[in-house]
Amino acid sequence: MKRNKIKYGLMALMALLTTSCAIHDPFADNGELGQVLPTVDWEQGSTVVKAGRYATFKGKYYTTSEKAIDHSEVWCLIKREQTATATSKLTTSLAYTKNYSLTDTVRSSQMVATYPHSKAEWDGYEYVLTDSFPTSRTLSPVTWINPEEWDQEKFDSYYPSSFQQEFKDYMVNALTKDSTYYNDLRGVYINYNFPIELFEQLNAQYGMDFPTDTTTADKSDVWFTTDEVDHYYYITVADDGSAIYHEIAQESEAPAGVNVQPVYKSAFWLFSRYSDDTGGKITTVRRQYMPYFKSMLETIPFTSWIYNTSDKAYTVNFNRTYYLEPQFRVYDTDGKVGVTTDNKEVTLN
Repeated sequence: MKRNKIKYGLMALMALLTTSCAIHDPFADNGELGQVLPTVDWEQGSTVVKAGRYATFKGKYYTTSEKAIDHSEVWCLIKREQTATATSKLTTSLAYTKNYSLTDTVRSSQMVATYPHSKAEWDGYEYVLTDSFPTSRTLSPVTWINPEEWDQEKFDSYYPSSFQQEFKDYMVNALTKDSTYYNDLRGVYINYNFPIELFEQLNAQYGMDFPTDTTTADKSDVWFTTDEVDHYYYITVADDGSAIYHEIAQESEAPAGVNVQPVYKSAFWLFSRYSDDTGGKITTVRRQYMPYFKSMLETIPFTSWIYNTSDKAYTVNFNRTYYLEPQFRVYDTDGKVGVTTDNKEVTLN
């Protein structure tokens, strides 16, 4: 009885394996091992074709005397490549361009043209088919470069949804994380048209008393530094190696052995001082005021960051290009197919 169970179990397993192979065998129907397939080659015409026009080719094929050719086909896979950039024009030293690129398949390989075998001519060695296959005008390239008028709908359709905010976040953080781009921060504060209501709102929010001047000249006047000594400072080093600045009214207040340097009169949010490192005056924004400026810069819309006032255009550059990956296929009357492997990508322009 036990032996019979083993026997039946093996038979069931063999039946299962046989069924599995019949379903999933990649050589089934048109691809059995050892089968005779049409031998196929082709010469493609130009690898750059205007969308909507025909791409030319010369197909070559033959098979054994026992087989007969039925027809041939061209199949195409469609790829799309997109690149997009935006460049800041509101700053000078902070030269920033954000890039985006994407390459994807928009349509898997499908037949685009079929040709009866009768169209081919025998040249004494093989059949030669000189013909072409169509392309679609809907696959024309798309460009959007430095427009003079802003089109939000186009931008939204061309760029990722997070692009604008990521661009703004980079600019705001770069300008306010420290004073690396001090001159750019000062330039944006002076030249951008912030409304008086914004200064009033931020003053109330942060409990500060920043000037509410809105004209360029007035803002330039209030963001000032002088060479007049206002007080002094010295530096000590923290346990982690960072510098600690100590500001004092008189040089005599400094502990013995430290190097005392002057702090110059300036706008209250600035730290303008003499530095041994540079051998001259340097000016930075005091750290406690950076959140104020960060909130101020966050109100600037994306389009203002990228507007080129000289060219009167928005510095965006979008390009979309489609590519075809074609393949020539030849079928015999048994349904067996031979395909080309040396295929050249076709760019649609």
